[in-house]
Amino acid sequence: MRQLEGYLYWQDQNRQARRAAQEFADLLPWLTAAQRLDLENHLAHTQLQAARRGLEQFREHRERLREQYGARYHRLRVRCLLAVLLATAVCTTVLLAVVRY
Repeated sequence: MRQLEGYLYWQDQNRQARRAAQEFADLLPWLTAAQRLDLENHLAHTQLQAARRGLEQFREHRERLREQYGARYHRLRVRCLLAVLLATAVCTTVLLAVVRY
């Protein structure tokens, strides 16, 4: 499902980049057909590269957060386990003290 979403997202980015390049080229009516095509290709390619860099930065940020929260979750689990063990030890000690008297 993720691959399909990624594919559809990238196709949409490609369409947007191509449309933006065509709209920009429309502002330059003196271009020859070949020049216009070259300009559109260059602008679309540049915009797609920027989108790819943005996705890479997002992915790197997501990975950093995953590591950060993973470490926090691990520390929390250890603290909870220690609290349970401490509570068990205290309850056992109190229970033993009550049973002896």
